[in-house]
Amino acid sequence: MNKTFISMLKQLLCFFCVIAGNHALAAFPEKPVTLVVPFAPGGSNDIVARQLAKQLTAQWGQPVIIENKPGAGTAIGAAYVAKQRNDGYTLLIASSTFTMAPSVNKKLPFNPAKDFTPIAMIGEVPLVLAAKPNAPGKDAKEYFEYLKRTPNLNYGATGVGSIQHFAGVMLSQALGNKMVAIQYKGGGPAMTDTMGGHIEFSIGSMTQILPQLRNGTLRGIAVTSTQRSEAAPNLPTFQEAGLKNYEIQQWWGLLGPANVPSDIQTFINRSVNQALKSEELIKFLATDGGKTKPMSVADFTTLVNDGLKRWDEVAKQTGITAQ
Repeated sequence: MNKTFISMLKQLLCFFCVIAGNHALAAFPEKPVTLVVPFAPGGSNDIVARQLAKQLTAQWGQPVIIENKPGAGTAIGAAYVAKQRNDGYTLLIASSTFTMAPSVNKKLPFNPAKDFTPIAMIGEVPLVLAAKPNAPGKDAKEYFEYLKRTPNLNYGATGVGSIQHFAGVMLSQALGNKMVAIQYKGGGPAMTDTMGGHIEFSIGSMTQILPQLRNGTLRGIAVTSTQRSEAAPNLPTFQEAGLKNYEIQQWWGLLGPANVPSDIQTFINRSVNQALKSEELIKFLATDGGKTKPMSVADFTTLVNDGLKRWDEVAKQTGITAQ
């Protein structure tokens, strides 16, 4: 077999490989895609996931299904996704908690830096401290004074190492008074117990809590961003209420199992970024204090990796532990 023939054969094989690869990408998705939400229904992750699923379903012509797998501070849902095929058909709706939990729980059933593929950023929103309806104090400063002088008050969190847990520990440290985190499987149940007066407050995303503030079933105290939110301009920031340097925000994004092919990553990223341009999604997030935030795969990967480092340092500084 001469060299010319071998060269031609190699070129032909490469041609068919490219055609096959392009066909595979063009066909994605050929079946329903599942977005795994590692929280119970009703929380901000679940709300955002359902809005995004609606947009992607319209784009792809395939159902985008929401599957809630709550528990263990998002570890159950995340571990499930990490074990799935890396073909883009099972994705995790991740949030800031994904980068926080590993700093507290060193025995997670997955490696957050190695077992996942960051694919797309969705958006971000400030948190808001929402107290039970009959909470004391006429304003945020007086309420924080109440928290400061009353030990062992309970607040709602959504798992050890969750953003709510971190927000509460940071608040406890800022006030110089110990508070107790009551762990729930999602923001919805924590909010329900706050409304019922079973716990003092919850610090959750504005997307989830704002509707309850509007109907008066929860009392808004302050927001965790450095500036007031246009969705609730009457609420001061923690910093305005006297807690200097207190700032934390929630983001949402899409992760896949490790080693999702780059062409599938790019396709999903572009689809999500296109969805984030829709007026419906922009207005939905803005109404409840959030905003869309399109990113490239590379930029979102950097955000995730930087978050893992940042919250590990915060955990060490605050002494937050799994106990």
